[in-house]
Amino acid sequence: MIFAFSTSSPIVSIAVFNEGGDVLFSGELESKQEASNACLQLLAKSGFSVLEGSLFLADLGPGSFTGTRVGVTLAKTLAWSADAVCSGVSAFDLISTQKTVVFPSKRGEWFIRPPGSEVSRSASLPELEFIGFGPGIDNPVYPHAKMFAPLLGSLEQIQPEQLAPLYLIDPSISQPKQPLSRVEGIV
Repeated sequence: MIFAFSTSSPIVSIAVFNEGGDVLFSGELESKQEASNACLQLLAKSGFSVLEGSLFLADLGPGSFTGTRVGVTLAKTLAWSADAVCSGVSAFDLISTQKTVVFPSKRGEWFIRPPGSEVSRSASLPELEFIGFGPGIDNPVYPHAKMFAPLLGSLEQIQPEQLAPLYLIDPSISQPKQPLSRVEGIV
């Protein structure tokens, strides 16, 4: 069995496929800050044992920093438990591979990916037709784990430790103005 997770957006989803790529279960929950709990609820609802998994898939982002890491970590951990392999694709591919996809970055910009092109960032939405989600988009389309189905034949299978999130911008953390000094008595 193949288990897939998408946790990079406010809508968390999982899908379970047979080896032929047929969807055996698909579910989603709105979960802005509890992606791990949502995934576990959906796994329980699916009725399938993750120990039967031969491939674990994750939405690599970009998107919610913590949410994306939750999905990647869950896929890696379950793959280790089941002695299986992993793979992943970008959140763009889990929305559409054939249309221009947009969604917001946390910096008030938009990630934009036309089909077959690189991702760009813009302060405004594109003039051309697009799908995606974010403020001001009337009919949002979120990444969904069931969208792995048409991609299954082209995925590179890797060992769990090789699976990593896709980051398109540097983290917004500050660096100390002075390096921290060593404190005596602490090893």
